[in-house]
Amino acid sequence: MAARIGRPIAADETARVSAFLVDVTGLVEDYCGRDMDRRSGQSITLYPEGGCVLPVPARYLTFLTVSAVEQDDQAVTDYSFNGRQLVRESGWGESAVTLTASWGYEVTPASLRAVACSEVIRWLALSPGVERERVGEVEVEFSGASSAQTLSPPTRTSLRPYRRGGAGSLTLRKEGPVLDLRGPVVVHD
Repeated sequence: MAARIGRPIAADETARVSAFLVDVTGLVEDYCGRDMDRRSGQSITLYPEGGCVLPVPARYLTFLTVSAVEQDDQAVTDYSFNGRQLVRESGWGESAVTLTASWGYEVTPASLRAVACSEVIRWLALSPGVERERVGEVEVEFSGASSAQTLSPPTRTSLRPYRRGGAGSLTLRKEGPVLDLRGPVVVHD
């Protein structure tokens, strides 16, 4: 932050800047639908609904490594992990499955650090209760005290490559005659 704002962070600003960095990291992770910071040796509890496939929520998929799987207090070793889900030929049943895993970036990408710092700088520049300020033809937009602590539209645009979509996109095709979209066709007799 000090390098980006061009001066040392004052002692009285350190707590505020640190809190803003934690806040913006949380907002980025929520917006992108995945954890960015590295979590090591953490537990994830999944609830199967029967079947052989146990999907892992997208939030945990960034560089996920699974070190152990347990179900009913027993180690499970007859599974495979394909990067998105655990597959077990004998099925998962319906009791909870606990993974011991690590996920997130070992080193945060520079673009994510830049986005986080730019948001913190923007937040530091706003007065409490001010949503937006403009200098030319002086304009100030007021709002609730905490509403400035949201991701700006340019930040959301910058985060698109890191964002996990919901179900993805589907191509739907309707059976029947193909429409000619070149325009009306005149038939001469």
